[in-house]
Amino acid sequence: MRRETEAANNSTEALTLIKVWLFIGLGLLVAVPYFAIQRHPLFPPTVVPLTPLDRSLPFWDPAIWLYLSLYFLLALPLVLARGRQNLYQMAFGFGWILTVSHLIFLVWPTAVPAPTPAVEVTSPMMRLVLAADSNGNALPSLHASLAVYCALCTAQLLNNRKTKAAIWFWTLLVLLSTWLAKRHVALDLGAGLALGLAAYAALFRTPPDDSPVSAALQTTLRARAELARKLEPNLAPLTAHDWRKRAVEFTCFFTLGAFGFWLTVTSYFRSRWVFVTIGIAATALALNAFVLLMHDGMHDTLFRSRRWNRFGSVLLGSTFLMSFSAYRVLHSRHHKFLGDPRDPDDYHNYLRRPALVWTLHFVRLSVGSLLYLVAIPVLALKFGSDAQRRRILAEYAILLAAYLVLLRFVPATILLLSWFIPLLVVGSLTAIRGFTQHGITDATDPYIASRTILPHPIVGFFLLHENYHLEHHLFPEVPSYHLPRLHEMVWPQLPRAVSGRSYLGFLVKFLRATPRLDESPIGLETPAAKST
Repeated sequence: MRRETEAANNSTEALTLIKVWLFIGLGLLVAVPYFAIQRHPLFPPTVVPLTPLDRSLPFWDPAIWLYLSLYFLLALPLVLARGRQNLYQMAFGFGWILTVSHLIFLVWPTAVPAPTPAVEVTSPMMRLVLAADSNGNALPSLHASLAVYCALCTAQLLNNRKTKAAIWFWTLLVLLSTWLAKRHVALDLGAGLALGLAAYAALFRTPPDDSPVSAALQTTLRARAELARKLEPNLAPLTAHDWRKRAVEFTCFFTLGAFGFWLTVTSYFRSRWVFVTIGIAATALALNAFVLLMHDGMHDTLFRSRRWNRFGSVLLGSTFLMSFSAYRVLHSRHHKFLGDPRDPDDYHNYLRRPALVWTLHFVRLSVGSLLYLVAIPVLALKFGSDAQRRRILAEYAILLAAYLVLLRFVPATILLLSWFIPLLVVGSLTAIRGFTQHGITDATDPYIASRTILPHPIVGFFLLHENYHLEHHLFPEVPSYHLPRLHEMVWPQLPRAVSGRSYLGFLVKFLRATPRLDESPIGLETPAAKST
């Protein structure tokens, strides 16, 4: 009993020490960047416009006391937290809000209209605040984002309804005080509220209670095991990394991307629009390859080192506006639950009526990639673990920093021609490729749940051999540069498969099937029977 008491005391002391260090660290993260950016701005601030509501609210300088009471509210989650995991999650969200806000303050500074003239200020505390804190670092409002985030965290830790109501009443008074003290305006308060709510929702949304058992996965594993028995020992070498082949791919596509960017920009300044178009096409091909290289990273086959695999994949994802970790959560779920009602990529899991499912196919082919830029992180945060959620938010903070710098220093026209338009092309290519891989198949059968396309070898190279998609789903640990060899070994052993000679040919067959809403697998064949 004494040992248990001593262990509990030691645990409490350790948690208290962690809280003290977090209080110091987060306090410094609040104050040091905030005042450094405010005192030494890199760029002139943009003044946040006033709304009619801002103009209608009077100035009331005693509101400054409520305004300052925020700093007591911020400490409540730290004081009330009882477990380390929850404490770390709350502290991460707090720090993430600060990081995102300070990045915006640094690169795209904003300010509220000039503070109230000193002659109208009667409160000594208000005079002190005006002397210490200027009207900069406005949007998003840190007062609003941190107040609502800490109120949500505190409410999570409380059981008494009246106490929760009191916390929310206090939070509303804090938010109102920022208006009455003329420290913030409606637009930056709204942005701050959105940031705080988003951080909390991302980190503390209850994940679905998924059973790890998947009958569809077990069926796939049995099919894989049957094939593996026939292919051993020739299968094992195909899982080995070949840095030479990967180096050739990186050299080829980074060179192509650099050439496309150079040709686009130089031709634009010379008004040579034919060459601008060629440059856009070259850049799009390179970016499309980056998408596929990151796909290898999701399966830990980009590099041998897990650290380099993750680092390289995050960099690749940054070129097409995507968090590697977010994409990985959804893609892993797709592999695990292919043929299962939990597969996020199967539209039949969302809609039952064939006409509506078919409509989604056309939505995917037209604007699906743009929608996925939003849907992927939202769904990944829904299904991800606490650690995965933290990685996703961290990566988006890194991406935000990079994009803010680009938007600040690179002319909008150059970004449009050399990056955004190529990304639209990549979106179309990705939509067609993704739909061809699993569209109009039978997700319940591992042999015909994924489609292999057999295009010209040059097309296959630019697709990093992702056209061998059935082979990839059966053996995802095989790097993409080994898929052609895997196809040669696996294909004659398959009892059935769906395939095609070209992506365009598949789309033509899909359009022909559309009037009848015919969901019979397109390209069904029996490779094993043909080989005998």
